[in-house]
Amino acid sequence: MKKSKPDIFLGITMCMLVLAVVLCIVILFVQKNNSEKETTEPSQITTTESPVPSGSNSHTTENTEPAPSTETPPVPVDLTTIDEAGLKAALDDSLRGLTSEWQVMVIDPALGTKVGSAVNCGVDNWMTANRMTQVFIMGTVFQQVQDGTLVLEDVIDDVKAMIIKNDLYAADRLTERVGGSDSSKGREAVKSFAVSNGVKLGFNRNLSGSSSQKNYVTAQQTAEILNLICSGKLVSAEASRQMLDILLTPPETELEIDPGLTGENLRYGFVTDIESNTCICAMGVVELPNRSFVISIVCNRPVTTEGAKKKLTELISLVQPYFAE
Repeated sequence: MKKSKPDIFLGITMCMLVLAVVLCIVILFVQKNNSEKETTEPSQITTTESPVPSGSNSHTTENTEPAPSTETPPVPVDLTTIDEAGLKAALDDSLRGLTSEWQVMVIDPALGTKVGSAVNCGVDNWMTANRMTQVFIMGTVFQQVQDGTLVLEDVIDDVKAMIIKNDLYAADRLTERVGGSDSSKGREAVKSFAVSNGVKLGFNRNLSGSSSQKNYVTAQQTAEILNLICSGKLVSAEASRQMLDILLTPPETELEIDPGLTGENLRYGFVTDIESNTCICAMGVVELPNRSFVISIVCNRPVTTEGAKKKLTELISLVQPYFAE
C-alpha cells in the first residue's frame, strides 16, 4: 500500500528529532568529561601574584625568589693589607737599569708595613742629603718644648718657615736654639734625638751656605721618622699631631718636584733636597681618603737633575695605587 505524503514528512521529522536528541546527549557527555579533567589536572598557566602592600603581614613562600639586582655591589676597601710583593716588584722594575744610586722606602703607618728598594747601593748605605735633616730638627725642637727647655711660641714661626717655606736660615736658627746658641752642640742634640727614636743621622753642617761637609741619611731612616709622626709616637701624640699639620700645610712656594699624585680629598707634604750633581731627594707624607703612606727617596750622583726629578715623580705616583681605594 502506498504511503501518503503527510506520512513521509512525519517520518522524516521523527528521524530528525531522534538525531537531535542523540547529538545533545553526545555534547553533554563530552562537556562532562572535559569538566572532570579540569578538576583533576593542574593548570599550566602561571599566575602572577600582586605585590604585597607595605605593612602587610603576608609572607612570601620559600619558592618565591626576588628579582635579581642589576646594580653592581661596591667593592670593599681592604685596609688590612697591601700587596707588598707587587709594590716591591714595581719599585725594583722602576729602578732597574739606572746608573745613579737610588734608595726608596715606603711605610704604611697603620699596619707598619715597610717596602723598600735600592739600586747601585745598599739599603743601609749612607746617602748625601743635606736638607732632609729638617724633619729631625723639627722633632728635636718639639722634644725640647716637651722637656721645658724651649717655649713653643718662641720657635713655632721658624719651624713653619723651615718646613713650609723651605727656609734654610730658619733651620740654622733652630739648630742654634736646640744647642743653647751653639750650632755644633745643636747638631749633636739633633743626632742624639734621632738615636733616641731608633734612627741615625749624619748631621755635620748647617743647611744654609756652602761647606765641604755633608749631611747623610738613608731613605729608611728618614721614612722611619715620618712614620713615627704619622703614628703619633714622636715626642707625644699631641706633638706628633702638630708636626703632621705643619708637614701637610700647602707650601707657600712651588715644590721643587711634582709628586704626580692624582684624585680628590688627598693631602700631602714633602721636604725636598735638589742639589745638581749631588743629590735629588724627597721625603713626605701622603694622606688618601681611607689610608696614608710615607715615602722617602734618595738619589745620589744623578746623571741629570731633570731626569732624576722625573724619576722621583714616577716613583711617588707608582706607589699611590697600592694605597688607593
